[in-house]
Amino acid sequence: MIILQSIFDSFLNSDFPLIFFHHIAVFLLNIISYAYIAVKFFKVICYSKLTFEWLPMINPYIWPFSFFQVLSTPYFQMWSKILPPVKFEKSSVEISALIALEALNSIIYFLVKFTNILVAFLQEIESAMQIL
Repeated sequence: MIILQSIFDSFLNSDFPLIFFHHIAVFLLNIISYAYIAVKFFKVICYSKLTFEWLPMINPYIWPFSFFQVLSTPYFQMWSKILPPVKFEKSSVEISALIALEALNSIIYFLVKFTNILVAFLQEIESAMQIL
């Protein structure tokens, strides 16, 4: 038991835990950065789909514009199943597309916040590594 305790103490006093957490934080930062870029790109695709649906001269079902339709329709259908149209007396309003876009904005917001936390964590680790 004493041998395990001394091994554990020497492990904690070495640079290995700091270097390990530094590498994990850099890896997570890279993953989050790529996720941020992917979500921003998908947000542009979703906005483009909604814009092309509103323009009467553009047929969203032919080639260059069908690309946006094919990529974003499953996402909007998922939100349409979650939030059905709001019905008034003789009409209904489809708000699921707005909520879907706000969900993308929220994901982007939390990715940025998590990136800021990881950057602060990396700065603390690097300052601790310089002290040792």
